[in-house]
Amino acid sequence: MTLAAGILVGGLALAGCATERDPIPTPSSDAPVDPVEQPRVTPGVVPEFVEGGTAAENLDYFAFRLDALLAQNASPSSRELVDELVSSGFNRAAMEVTADTTPTGMQADSILVAVRVGEDCLLGQVADGAAVADDAAALSTGRCLVGRTLSLDW
Repeated sequence: MTLAAGILVGGLALAGCATERDPIPTPSSDAPVDPVEQPRVTPGVVPEFVEGGTAAENLDYFAFRLDALLAQNASPSSRELVDELVSSGFNRAAMEVTADTTPTGMQADSILVAVRVGEDCLLGQVADGAAVADDAAALSTGRCLVGRTLSLDW
């Protein structure tokens, strides 16, 4: 009984400490902000490719080119994504792209495309007629994407 009483007293003491904590802060705005819905560039301003620039310097241009392709074709193939980026100035040898079809022949839900720029990567995902783009450090493997990617020897 003494052990059970000690556990009960200890549990109550800890429970008392928990009530003294500050409440978890809540956001001050009632309207959530969706970063995907935020414009990447100033309307009416066309971003330019920065030759020899960093991933961060070319992020807006990368996103712009993905959006431009999707405006013409809401469901581009992996090859069309790569060809668009190559024709826009990005280095094919620095690219990775996932397959646009599953192993069973179905259309993939999304396609990932990446361009290695120095120690960083431009990362894009295309799905349902929309694109999301970001930049991040390259993986320790030197690659940008995890998993199987397509050969770009076409």
